[in-house]
Amino acid sequence: MNSIIEAIHKGIEKSGVDRKKISIPSDIPFEPETVKSLGVDYFQVPRGRAIAFGSGLKLGNPDLKVIPVVGDLMTLGGNHFVHGTRRNMELLVLCINNFVYHKIAGKSVSVVTEAFSPYSTFEEPFNFPHLGNSCGAVYTARWTALHTSELAESIAEALHKRGMSMIEILAPGPSYYRYITHLDSELMQFYFDNSILKNNEDPRNVAITADKKIVVGKFTDKERPTFIDSYNTQHKKILGDEFTPHGPVFDKAGGGNG
Repeated sequence: MNSIIEAIHKGIEKSGVDRKKISIPSDIPFEPETVKSLGVDYFQVPRGRAIAFGSGLKLGNPDLKVIPVVGDLMTLGGNHFVHGTRRNMELLVLCINNFVYHKIAGKSVSVVTEAFSPYSTFEEPFNFPHLGNSCGAVYTARWTALHTSELAESIAEALHKRGMSMIEILAPGPSYYRYITHLDSELMQFYFDNSILKNNEDPRNVAITADKKIVVGKFTDKERPTFIDSYNTQHKKILGDEFTPHGPVFDKAGGGNG
């Protein structure tokens, strides 16, 4: 089984959340038989639209747990991520970063294949945990695709967060355009071997650079009112008893809902 799908499967199992209440919109193609093993509703959406699609699912049925799976947001989907996080839409975003770096911790990544443009890595990549935390995410973490146990634990934990959670997954593949099931095992092992665990590290300090090891771990975990919490509060203030709340109402905005 694909290591990412395996971690998602184990994370859902650990969380105890009913799979019938989980929806996964993805702008990255997974092979149908691989996805079927998750036992959840899965939606293949256009590139860069998984978060927008997931927001619609959540607003349409607030009881759902929605897990958008997105690419590295370098070209498409970044604006949806920024505004979804600003609003604190209740989503668990799995950001699969398959951007291939030429150097990590001062070591050349010699197994980068010719499938990639020789100019593909000159741009400065996003520091995703810092971007998410700066925009208001309630939970941020990063793991490589080989940190399957840690990734599963983060997914289980984040599924019980009310608000926008984001987990970055470093998962290099041999090409930008092939199925995510085609992961390069040698590259994955290189990233895993050249990572360092720093739980609770300030996200400002976890940018991926050529001269340092990749920092992985759970970085932030906080609470704040969700978009639906704020919507209900505002409309209740204006309409009073004439307003019917959208979705379940919690005593503590941002608190756990199991």
